[in-house]
Amino acid sequence: MRKRARCRGMSGAILGETTFAVIGLLFLLSAIRTFTSTLYMTLYGSVPNDTVGAIAFAVFAASVLAVVVAFRSSPRRAIALSATLLAAGTTLAAASRWNWGDILLSAVAVVGGMWWLALTHSSRSGDGGSPFVVGLPIALAADLGLRAFLRTIPIADLPGLIAPAIALVGALLMIAAGFAAYGVERTWTTPGLRGSLALLAIPPLLLVAETGATDPGQAAGIGSFARGPEGPGAWYAIAILLGLGMTAGAAMTARARPQRRVVALAAVALGAVVMWSHVPYAATLGAAILAGGVLAAAATLPDTAARPAGSPWLSAVALALGWSLFVGLAFLFYAYYAPPAAPLIATGLVLIGLVAAAPVPGPRLGVPGTILVALLAIAAPLAALVATPSAPVDASPRTAFRLMTYNVHQGFDEGDVPALDAIADTIRSETPDVVVLQEVARGWMITEQHDVLTFLAERTGMQYVFGPTIGDAYGNAVLSRLPITEVEYLEYERQPRLRHQPRGAIFFKVNDVLVIATHLDHIADATDVRQGQVHSILAKWNLRTPAIVAGDLNALPGSAELRLLEDSGFRDLAKADGADQATIPASDPKQRIDYVWGIGVAGTQAHTVTSTASDHRPLVVTITRQK
Repeated sequence: MRKRARCRGMSGAILGETTFAVIGLLFLLSAIRTFTSTLYMTLYGSVPNDTVGAIAFAVFAASVLAVVVAFRSSPRRAIALSATLLAAGTTLAAASRWNWGDILLSAVAVVGGMWWLALTHSSRSGDGGSPFVVGLPIALAADLGLRAFLRTIPIADLPGLIAPAIALVGALLMIAAGFAAYGVERTWTTPGLRGSLALLAIPPLLLVAETGATDPGQAAGIGSFARGPEGPGAWYAIAILLGLGMTAGAAMTARARPQRRVVALAAVALGAVVMWSHVPYAATLGAAILAGGVLAAAATLPDTAARPAGSPWLSAVALALGWSLFVGLAFLFYAYYAPPAAPLIATGLVLIGLVAAAPVPGPRLGVPGTILVALLAIAAPLAALVATPSAPVDASPRTAFRLMTYNVHQGFDEGDVPALDAIADTIRSETPDVVVLQEVARGWMITEQHDVLTFLAERTGMQYVFGPTIGDAYGNAVLSRLPITEVEYLEYERQPRLRHQPRGAIFFKVNDVLVIATHLDHIADATDVRQGQVHSILAKWNLRTPAIVAGDLNALPGSAELRLLEDSGFRDLAKADGADQATIPASDPKQRIDYVWGIGVAGTQAHTVTSTASDHRPLVVTITRQK
């Protein structure tokens, strides 16, 4: 009887530790995304990128101060303090809609979360292992499932009081789980050299996940999926594929098998190579293999021997180095236009950590954990896919159609606050037949990981076409309720200076009109670059009529780049209709840089839409083919 009671007590403690770990990790992922995205959106363009990177590095480097938190403090008190900072900072950031407040609160949550990870991992009771052996794989699966369930939107960005209410419930559950699991005395432990290398690889593992392994937008784009024309369900279909990979990885490491480290090594290495090969379709399959490897690695890296010690300094230093590598590689990836080198270096660090890891007997995912991973990573996206409405195409003959061009600012409003709901409402209020979009982000960590295109396609009931320009998950897009045909892509010449972003255009036909959707270079004094881009458009256009050039051209009326269009026979349709209206800034427009130019067509009912859902006002023109 006593033995049975003791087993039940141990099971309850393990369950409490796992719940504590899973919720805490979800909070930490949310805090990292909120901090990096708010920092980027608030400071981009106003300070150099290096300054933004330095601020981020300083925050993540503060993880080493976990040693100070643990100094002369018991494990339970140190964990309680760091968990409070994590939970309170994340909850308050979810309630805030003020950017500087978000930066401060999420920075507190990030720092507290990194301390909490190091301190919780180092605090052991008896022969108990790290709660992250089970907690980290389940948290990664739960993160994917939650994003699918919430239509790619992070909990922190849900409207009204929904976000802080969910965060508060999560914080209360985390507190209850912490009391249940940490009611007994604990001691600090040290992982040794091999265990330290394994711990160092955990933050790079999260970056590998963020840049493809658990990001359906990136996984789809890298294999040329989800470019359209198609309805909004592709994101969820790719999420299911990644979920299948994650479940396979969980199943292969569910028990204490000697080969589980080998499985993780093989899946991570093979998946990364195939994914970053960019081979159409095969690369997306590689992402699914990598997802399985990430789950297997998540169950292996924290699972190392630990012996009693007077301080958790070695774990804290190892993880601090890992977080420094995380932020450095993330800066390389996002500031230098998504080079594969950054996630591949992170993958190499994960492989080194897996080689160094020395798994020991202890808690495992087991069959129940594997089933939970499957429910979170497969069943949730599948349910979302089934619930996704279709996007019917109106193929009836018509002489005119309503076109909108809209720079959606990566899903943020004029104040750089997430605003996908408001953007969708702005589009729907005008009932356009075709929408050309610029600055479409499909899962970047620095833009809250939401998929702008999937969300807008679903909310407007339109099919889409996507044209990546920076990496595989950022660029131009088209929404249409009319049939889209003859889709082609144009990539502009890359500029040698870093300040010029890669740009391009989408060529497609709708209602027998060639539409060229584009976003020209944004640097104010780069008229020569924009002229080169217009020359590229005209060369590919090749005198086909009727035709339209629409988008954010980043050029003022009368500029040399716009005269190139005029000299080729195109007309400024909004100006010809008497609607020569400014489009930025959205709250009080002073400049006109968004246009619809046409040849062989007439433009009527031209106007801009009063809205601050983005930093641009959309421009709407009714297009009629001329005989």
